[in-house]
Parts: sequence; structure tokens; C-alpha cells
Amino acid sequence: MHSRQNGQTRTMRPALKTLMIVLAVSVIAVAAFFGYRGVRSQRYKDFQASNPVLHNAVQKAQANEMINGDIYVSTTGDDTNAGTKDAPLRTLEAAMQTVRGLDKTGRNGVTVCIGPGEYRVTSLQFDAEDSGTSDCPVTYRADGGEVVLHAGVTLRAEDFRSAQAYPAIADRLTAGAREHVVVLDLTQEPYGLTQADWGQIYALGSYHTANKYDGEWTGPLYCELFINDERQSLARYPDSGFLQTEEVVRTGQGKEYDDSHKTREGWDELRNPEPDVYRVNEALAERIASWKDLQNVWMFGFWKYDWADASSPILSFDRTTRELTPRFVSLFGTKTEAPYYFFNVLEELTAEGEWYLDRENGLLCMWKPENFDTAVIDLSLSQTPVLSGEVSHVVFDGITIQGTRSDAIVLSGDSITVRNCLVKNVAGNAVCLTGNNNSVLNNEITHTGKGGIVLTGGDTNTLQSGNCVAENNLIHDWSEIYQTYQPAVTLNGVGNICAHNEMFHSPHEAITYTGNNHVIEYNLIHDVCLLSDDAGAIYAGRSWVWYGNVIRYNCIYALGSEGHWPNGIYMDDALSGQEITGNILINIPRFALHLGGGRDLNVTNNVIINAGDRAVSYDERARDGALRDGWFDHAAKGGDMWTALYASPWQSPIWQTAFPAYKSMTDDFSEADTAAFIPNPADSTLCDNVIFDRRASIGVVEKAVKDFSTVGGNAIYPLSRMDSFFTDAAKGDYSFRDLEKIRKKIPQFREIPLDKIGRTVS
Repeated sequence: MHSRQNGQTRTMRPALKTLMIVLAVSVIAVAAFFGYRGVRSQRYKDFQASNPVLHNAVQKAQANEMINGDIYVSTTGDDTNAGTKDAPLRTLEAAMQTVRGLDKTGRNGVTVCIGPGEYRVTSLQFDAEDSGTSDCPVTYRADGGEVVLHAGVTLRAEDFRSAQAYPAIADRLTAGAREHVVVLDLTQEPYGLTQADWGQIYALGSYHTANKYDGEWTGPLYCELFINDERQSLARYPDSGFLQTEEVVRTGQGKEYDDSHKTREGWDELRNPEPDVYRVNEALAERIASWKDLQNVWMFGFWKYDWADASSPILSFDRTTRELTPRFVSLFGTKTEAPYYFFNVLEELTAEGEWYLDRENGLLCMWKPENFDTAVIDLSLSQTPVLSGEVSHVVFDGITIQGTRSDAIVLSGDSITVRNCLVKNVAGNAVCLTGNNNSVLNNEITHTGKGGIVLTGGDTNTLQSGNCVAENNLIHDWSEIYQTYQPAVTLNGVGNICAHNEMFHSPHEAITYTGNNHVIEYNLIHDVCLLSDDAGAIYAGRSWVWYGNVIRYNCIYALGSEGHWPNGIYMDDALSGQEITGNILINIPRFALHLGGGRDLNVTNNVIINAGDRAVSYDERARDGALRDGWFDHAAKGGDMWTALYASPWQSPIWQTAFPAYKSMTDDFSEADTAAFIPNPADSTLCDNVIFDRRASIGVVEKAVKDFSTVGGNAIYPLSRMDSFFTDAAKGDYSFRDLEKIRKKIPQFREIPLDKIGRTVS
């Protein structure tokens, strides 16, 4: 992930033979963590288009079939056993050790069959000895039922006591909360946990400044509480949603010192920068003053931009002046009406879904849930990934992983496969694989604190593809702690694929990438960017180097939430050399296609229906920044766009053969008024798109785009014409009634393969 400036801006399905398949899954309103808890996606009142409807049903997961294996593990086994089906091992560690001792010569594979049940783990560390070979891969597979690798601990309802039994706790609760709050002493048996187990609170957010301050402010996430697989919120005010900053008394020494997006001189060397100061209203001041332990109260918010989340403990509060001072400065400065809330406040344990931990005494306090006696209550503990290390030719099949305060799976090596797994209730990402020919297939990922899948593979210099694939995954309710730049899928390197995934319910973006020659196709994305305006469901930005990526045949709809207007596909900050074709975008609150001043963008054959602001926005920010001292100074002479370009192989024979556009480019500022000048939005094609728009307009295309690129041949209609083109737009069927009607305006228009979008049968 990288900073950018505001541009002012378990389940598979059979394929049913039906007329068309676009996609629709009901909007899921699930209680989430922190700021977007309770937020649900909705269309704005002036939106008229129906969301697309999915005609093919999703096949329910089948129970794991019994299989023949080489090594067996069971919750009733013993590690002194032989590891056979009749004498299974007890732990996966013992199974791994047995695999290491096997001679794999002549074998066509080794299968470790794991019997159903829950296995308590801290971290399984793999290395070269655990690897298979191309002829003999090693597979760890669930055998006959659900297998759970649990890196936390399950808390028993009978071990909780009423808060009244702990006067120091009860006295700080409101009268209405005391009868609802129950307490568990984690230090007592059968748990016997210590402060090292539950951890302290460190800075959260993608843009905190805690590392600028002396002291221990950064580290792993504290333990988390999950009830019936729902992440609970540390007691907070307000219970949901946000407060807003009012008067800014002082803007501290942040990286940006004013609204010009300029970096403060000496910022990199600055230590302990002066923090910001806000004045709160009288009612809030009275409330804060009633909190007994301000030293451990934290604030979380979007202090300047809605794509920059950060947290800070309270440094001080003056009841008389009502001045509130966070300990850490906001990276990008301050503003009024910035959304934020307080958390880790025992006095604010006032609603179901909230909890608090007395970290000094190990007393876990929570609002007693409904059906308390039967509720599944889990506490995450491990600070390391459940599966980690360097290993190749291994497969993990049908396993549930949960309960770590870190990422779930972090592996390096080649030909690693994670398939048919469920990853849930983890603090970090779900699956991070680095190497070539790695695959993440047919998994469900949910309730992560950060993102979903991160694939890194391929060679930049030679443009050799990594051939890593994220396919057919269901990813939902992610980025519940870190709320910006934590996508469902991230592709890095060269030549990797994100295809046929379904993604929904997140405060920020769904897919991002860095590098070259990636393919993002046939994905279904909806109800994302719930807390962002300057964001996109598919997003990448700020590079003249990442040529060759293709975004095609994706369906994106119903983004944002009330008060937030994000984009569909966002090529930010002069990102260049991309192909965007055959996508269908419906009810996008802001711009369906947001093209941030880049060059060599091939944007064709897309269908845009009812963009809230404009169908397309294509600006000239890089040219403006290079020549007119515009806000995008990254493209100015000596800016970081140039630094990155010169550090890349853009002039090598391999790159110029793969990307011929580089042959004609110039960095000569005396050639600024030619298409060859790199910062110009040149040699792009914005043609052959079908647009249904309230204004019957393509949107905003700035002058330099028209001067240096090809814009035209798009079929643009008012929304009122939809019924004459689509089979049944009112019911969300966006298959074309008569394709030839479109081809009268766009002869080369290709029908979008709606029946292939979304998850497929494995």
C-alpha cells in the first residue's frame, strides 16, 4: 500500500443454463468492527437503476468425503502412534515430522488426512524439509468433517461471573450496564493467561504516526473477542458511527503542513512532533471528564482524508478549556468535521457487541450476548501466523484457520495451494503467498482485521510471469480493524491472476495491484468502499511503470454508503498502460471509471449504468503537475514518478518489446506539447463504451486528453432508454435484448460474458 494525494477530488455452485448471469447477492448487513459497524450499503435516493440479479444459485459445500491417506491425524490420536488410520497421530507437528522422514522418490504424492475436530496451535513453521516435489506434492487435507486450526482459546460461559462480583469494575459501569456485563478472570484456571498472552494496545490504522514518537507504541494487535464468529468492539463512544471534530485549536507538526499537499521540511528526521489540539463541545467534555482512566483511552478516525485511518491514545484533556490533545499528530493535518470515535473506555461498555479488558488484572468484561449459555466465545492469542515459513509443492485443503493476532497464512515458495479452506477471525490478512505458481482457490475468507489474499510472484526485469492465481474465493467482511488499503485481493509482481471471486462488505477497496501483466477478470464486487469517497472498488495508482495489466469482465455495483461517494474502477495518479474492457458498472456513486491523468489507457467495451456523478472522469493531473505547478507535484521534474520510472527497466529491450509505447516516449520537457511527453494523458483510447446516464453524458474529459488521445464512438443514452435495450432492467437483468441495436452505433461491440462473472463450479 502506498500513500496518495487527494485528486479532488464454504460454497460452490453448479452453472445453470439460463439466459444471463450477472450477479446478485443480497446486501448483507452484518455488525462489524469499529467505525463502519452498522453501516450498510444503499443507493442514493435519486438512483433509478436496479442492482443486477444473479440467476444461478450457489451450490452449498459438500461434507468432506473420506479419502485414502498416507498419514493420519486425529483429536483422539497419540503422537507415539504410527500415524496410520487405525493408529493416528495427535498433532500436526507430529505429522509434519513424519512427512520429513519419508522418501518421496517414486511417489506421486503424500497425503496427510486430518480427522474432524479442533486442533489448538500457536504456529506451524514449515521449511524446505516439509516440501514436496513437482511429482510428489504434500497435501494436508481435512478428512470426513470440519478441521479447525485454532490459534486462540474458547471461553466457557460458565466461567463468567456477574460484574457485581468485581466492585472495581461495576463502579465504573453505568447503572443500566451492570446487570448486562459479565466478567472472566483470564489469569485463573483453566486459562492461566498472562499479560504476554493478551497483549497491550498499539497504534492502529494504515496512516498512524506512532513510529515518530519515543516509547513502545507499535506492535502486534491485542487479543480480540469473537462471539459466534462476530468480532466484538472494544468498548467505545459512540457505540456506532462517528463523532466529528469541531474546532481545531492547533494543527500539529504533521507531514503535510497545509492544504497544498506539500511535505514538511525535515519531516523524515523529526522526532516527537507536536500533536494537534481540538476543542470539544460541553456535553462531550462532561462525558470525557467522567472517564476514570484517560491514560488508556484511544481515539480512531479519519483525521484529514477518508482514505487515511489512524489512531492515537489521549495525551491530555483540559476540562476547563475543553481542549483534547491526542498523543500522536495526524499525518496529513487536521480539519473540522473529521469522523472519529473513542475506544477502550470501560465506562462506555453499554451495548451488546462490546467488551473491555482490564489489562493489569486480566479481567475480561463483556456485554452478555443473547443465548449466552450456548454462545461460542473465542479469544485470539497467537502473535504469529498459523501456517508460515518457506516451503514448496504443498497443498492445504478444506481446513478452517482462526484465532491469530497476526496473518493466518504466510508462506514463501513455489507451487503452494490453499483450497477449500475457511479463514476467519484473524487480525491480519488471510493468505499471503510469495513465489511462483501459487494458488488460492475456492476458499471463504471473512472477518479479517486487514485484507484477504496477497499474491506476490514473477520477475520484474525479465517480465517472467509468476502465474499465481486467486480464483473462485468468497471474501466478505474484511478490513474490520485497519480500514483503508486492505483489499480482498492484492497482486504484486508480474503476471498473476485474480478471477471469478466474489467480494463484498468492506470500508475500502476490493482489489489492488502493483507490477505488470496481471489479469483481473470475472469478479463480482459490491458493497465495498463503505467509508470512502476518494477510493475505488478496483484501485491502483501512481506509476508510469506498471504497464500491461488487464481489468476485464468484472461486475461492480452498489458501492459506498450514505454520505460516501466512491468510484468503480480507479486508475489513480497517472497510472498508465492499463486495459479496461468488458466491465459492467451499475449504481456507482461517483465516477464509474476514474482515470487520473495517465497515458496509454485502453478503455473500451464497458457498460456503465447510472453513475451517481459522472460515467467517466479523465483528467490531466500529471501534465498539470509537471508544467503548471499543479497539486500533483509527483510528476514535476525530480518528482517521485520520475524517480520510479528511471529506476525501472523501461528502456531495456525486454520492456520495450513487451510495451512498445515506451519506444516513443520522451522525458524532454521541451517536447511537452507532444503526445510523446510522458506526463501527458496521451495515446489512450476511450471508445466503444455503452453508457446510460441521467445527463446522457460521458462525463468530464479534460482538454489534454482530447488533444493527445482518442475519445469517441461511445454509445450514450439517457436512463429512460434502458428498457429498450436490456431484457429486464427493472428486475436487474442487464443482458442486451438486441445486441445489433448497440452495434448500429458501435459495430465492433462485443457482448459481455455475463454468464461467466462471479464464482464458478470447481
